[in-house]
Order: sequence, then structure tokens, then C-alpha cells
Amino acid sequence: MLRDWRLRFVAPAILALAMVVFLPTGYLFWMSVTHWVVTDPDIYFAGIDNFSGLIDTHDFWNAWRVTLAYLTLSSALMLALSLGLALCLAEARSARVLRVLVVMPLVIPPVVAGFTWRFLLNSEMGFIGAFLLPSIGVRTSMLADPVGALFSVVIADVWSRTPFMFLIFLAALQGIPKDYYEAARVDGAGVVQEFHFITLPMLKGAIVMALLFRVIDAINTFELIYVMTKGGPGRATQTLSLFGWKVAFQGFDLGRSAALGVMMLAITLICAMIVFNRFLKVRE
Repeated sequence: MLRDWRLRFVAPAILALAMVVFLPTGYLFWMSVTHWVVTDPDIYFAGIDNFSGLIDTHDFWNAWRVTLAYLTLSSALMLALSLGLALCLAEARSARVLRVLVVMPLVIPPVVAGFTWRFLLNSEMGFIGAFLLPSIGVRTSMLADPVGALFSVVIADVWSRTPFMFLIFLAALQGIPKDYYEAARVDGAGVVQEFHFITLPMLKGAIVMALLFRVIDAINTFELIYVMTKGGPGRATQTLSLFGWKVAFQGFDLGRSAALGVMMLAITLICAMIVFNRFLKVRE
């Protein structure tokens, strides 16, 4: 019986959290150690067979490499672009319209963004693929080339997700006291010195938190890549999330796909813990 009145208000939230998070997660762990193939009527405990089977496949390691390349490229571009935009639009009062334009891609669903960029990069009728790139001498279809397809997916993701990181940096910049900059100017500091000794140290916490959200989002990205390339050409853009989808819905191996989900969850938690510990050190 809940004697504390405060617990009575928290109990519904805890129950809802258990229903939508804890129970599905527990079910995922159970599936990961179970031999569960749709075409096989026998379902039984398999131990670590699903995990070892994944590790022995070439597609698994290729998906890891693609995910790492996708995460590194998109995060680096997104960090540089969002920080630059936040610095340019933080103080200017006339930049309110520009801020709205920068944030607009954030409200567009990833599926719609994927279809839009797929059409733009089409080598027959897309503005970028059929007109802009050929005008500068690029005749190869971006989505048909392995390197071009990965770069295209990265660009589309950066366009779609940069506004979120931009808002984090914009809020952090507006929270820096103006007295710091005034004191630095009195001492003769220039723009570069202000950025290096005031802006960047004050933004460390925001940068780490933005990267934390970015790592979690990048590892689990599915819709945009699926709409644009479906993991192709070949396996050039097949990330872990797409590989898990193919194992489950093309190979009909639900147990092995659940094992991949557990591994992705573990990697995401490890990355989050590393970034979060770094954030605590920065705050201290």
C-alpha cells in the first residue's frame, strides 16, 4: 500500500514506464537467447548461439564499419555546421527569420526528408543529380556509387538533424554572461581570443550533451537510410539498424535480430556513459 501521498502521484508514471520500456526490453533480452525462426516451428533456449552467429558473419562487421563511418562523418559535419550557425545567429536581432529557416528541417519527418533528398539526387530528374552535379563535371549517380551513396545519406541526415544541435548551442550561447566578453575586450582580446578562452570553455557542457544525443540518434537511424538507399548499393549504406531489419524481416530470424538489438543497446549505453562521464568532469 502506498502510504506516502507523493508515491501515489508517481505510481502511474512508473507503471507507464514499465509498460513501454522495461517490459519490451526484458522481452528483447529473452528473444536474444532464444532460437526463434519464423519458418521453424521449434522455439527453444539457444544461449549465446545468436550472438556468436552474428559475430561470425561478414555482414555484421560490414554494418559496424558503415555505422562507424556514418556516425563519425555526420557528427563532425553536424557539430561544425550547427556551432557555426549558432555563433552567427546568436546575437543578431535581425536574424530571427534566419533562425526559423534553420530550424524548419527539424519538423520534417525523416521519411519525408529521405524521399526529398532521394528525388533531389535522382540522376534523371533531380535538381542536384541531373542538373547541378553534371554542371560541375560529376556524371556519376550519387545513389548508385558506394562512396557517393554513403556521403549522400550523411548530407541528408546532417540537413535533417542539425537544427536540434543548433538549438542546444544557441541556448548555451545566450546563457553566457556578457560581462565576460566586455572584460576581455577591455584587456585587448580579439574575436579569436574570446572564442578560445570564453566561448569554447563555456560551451563544453553543451557540446558534450549534443554529442550524447547525436550518438544515440545516429546508431539507431533507420527511416532516412531505408527510404534513400535501403542499405545499397550492395551493402555500402547498410548500418546496424538496417542489418537488423533484414535479419528479422528478410531472413525471418527473430532471435538473431533481437541479439543484434541487445548488442546495439549495449554499445549505445557504453557510448552514453562515456560521454556523460565526460560531461560530469566538465561540470566539475
